[in-house]
Amino acid sequence: MRWEGPHGYWASDDASLTDIKRVHSWLSLQSYWAAGRPYDVMVRAAENSLVVGLFTAEGEQAGFARFVTDYATFAWLCDVFVDSAHRGHGLGSFLVRTAAGHPAVRDIRQVLATQPGRSLYRRHGYGELASPERWMERPRKATPAEDAVAGPQGS
Repeated sequence: MRWEGPHGYWASDDASLTDIKRVHSWLSLQSYWAAGRPYDVMVRAAENSLVVGLFTAEGEQAGFARFVTDYATFAWLCDVFVDSAHRGHGLGSFLVRTAAGHPAVRDIRQVLATQPGRSLYRRHGYGELASPERWMERPRKATPAEDAVAGPQGS
């Protein structure tokens, strides 16, 4: 599906259009939440998600967002990113509005995690968790390489 946006930009949920090398570079090098994410992890994440790409009029990738979802009850909006060269034109808002309104997830519960105070998401209907006390997290285990860098515990 394709959505027309401001200033000739457009969005698409066609995963084959995703420039995964560019998306990986943005997220692993420029985001606070996915810094250092390995390329193979980014590929698997995109392959197993509902992706929405943001593109220039010429078809160059300018942004990315994805949902982790079962398409029935729950969708987690994550990895929302607009390239710095394309910011300041309402494209982040267009990307979030388009992703949140995607027909596959628009009628189910959506959540996201972000830094406090991000009004972009509030403008598109996101707010505090209704029952945050009911949420728990199981962090991923450190890899052997990360354990080696951290060194022995208690030193």
